[in-house]
Amino acid sequence: MKKWPTSAATLIGIPLDLGAKNLGVDIGPDAFRHQGIIDKLSSAGLEVKDYGDIKSRDRSELEPGDDRLRYLEEIVRVSEETAKLTNEIIGRQEHVIAIGGDHSINLGVVAGASAALNGDLGLIYLDAHGDMNTADTTQTGNIHGMHLASLLGFGDERLINVHHEGAKIAKEHLLHIGGSDLDQPEIDLMEREKLPHFKLVDLLCDGMRPLLDMIDALANKVSHTWVSLDLDVIDRVYAPGAGMPNPGGLSYREIAAIAEYIGMKCNVVGIDVVEYNPLQDENKKTAELGIELIAKFFGSNYSWYTGYMAANKL
Repeated sequence: MKKWPTSAATLIGIPLDLGAKNLGVDIGPDAFRHQGIIDKLSSAGLEVKDYGDIKSRDRSELEPGDDRLRYLEEIVRVSEETAKLTNEIIGRQEHVIAIGGDHSINLGVVAGASAALNGDLGLIYLDAHGDMNTADTTQTGNIHGMHLASLLGFGDERLINVHHEGAKIAKEHLLHIGGSDLDQPEIDLMEREKLPHFKLVDLLCDGMRPLLDMIDALANKVSHTWVSLDLDVIDRVYAPGAGMPNPGGLSYREIAAIAEYIGMKCNVVGIDVVEYNPLQDENKKTAELGIELIAKFFGSNYSWYTGYMAANKL
């Protein structure tokens, strides 16, 4: 695995909240900026520039349309714009940091990165949920629960064909981590298609070693990796500001160790961090954790300890 030589990264805000209902995540990008994400990542050695936001229309201006694919047209439009920009940035061998918004933003960034890299892309997907429903299996019509299936080539063609036709991630190049609230159709899809995954129960039963082996295996299959982090994969004790706070998610020690290992073993070219609701956060600790994990995924380090050391240098 050969990492890109540059530390340049572009921050993209994508305050899209149409993929879900009432998560309060549209202000997530600005909240991360107010938390000093650029300065803090710069202190970790990343050269981050802020592109600004890819705007989406407010739901008050829109009709939801098909109950099984709510706000499809606007989500596809935002995804196309996101994919085009991501394609351009990755094509320059610069890294992408995408801040959501709900998890449907992952559709555009991965579509763009996949196009730029001719499909030579692995996806490490950290989420308590599967996000692998389709219009035929959804119980809510919320697209933030369907986009991963679309990236793999399953579901509505309008989602599958964002930016270019067909699947964006090969099935064997996915690694889904942390699943604990999976719908039966998602479980069926994962088993039928033999999609690589490591559920929370697997971690509790077998420890971290099998997961680290799976990360190693993915890094040996692809030259580039995208990491998608839904903050609800983390226990709400550490991430109360997730759109759907999780009372049984990964501990701080577990998510930090996973992030550090990915940063060591994988050529991470882009990251999206999604479903942050600052109105539910406590003392901004979810945002602070998100920044720390971004640094670790890129093989850098930012934490309370690095802050302490910087403040106490001779």
